[in-house]
Amino acid sequence: MTTDTTAASWREIERTTVFSKFGRSVDRVVFELPDGRTEEFYLKSERPAGAVLALTTDQRVILARQYRPGPSRVLSELPGGFLEPGEQAADAVARELLEETGYQGEIQVVGPYWHDAYSDTRRFAFVAIGCTKVAEPTPERTEFIDVVTVGLQEFRTRVLRMGEMTDTAAAYLALDHLRLL
Repeated sequence: MTTDTTAASWREIERTTVFSKFGRSVDRVVFELPDGRTEEFYLKSERPAGAVLALTTDQRVILARQYRPGPSRVLSELPGGFLEPGEQAADAVARELLEETGYQGEIQVVGPYWHDAYSDTRRFAFVAIGCTKVAEPTPERTEFIDVVTVGLQEFRTRVLRMGEMTDTAAAYLALDHLRLL
């Protein structure tokens, strides 16, 4: 038996927001599937966000280490965050890089990607090269960030391959863009 699995053959029947706070929401959505059955899904929605793989002039990766309540541990992250309404993604990551780390550099677009299969959120990957520290970080009131730099080899081994960070999709896209994989 062959079933048509295209998006056009999925029909949304009902949608209810079950949670909404801090620019995030979760909707309970009931779909009629291609085979006629109905099934409920919980879909997450957030504002678009960007992350930047920032390299210092001596090729060290700038990371923001902070506690994350979901996994309940300190993780390494690429600097980044949500886009403000009307803000361009490149401007947002440049702003976030400066706010979170105090560094600035030449921003290069890598490209967009989906957050995950149960979210309508777009993420944007960037690279910043030639970064230098120009100010002290000015994190938001809920951010308690330790700014660290690591060499490229340590970044690839410890951070990416050992599951110690978020934004791994953006990191791999950025390393590929720089031909550093």
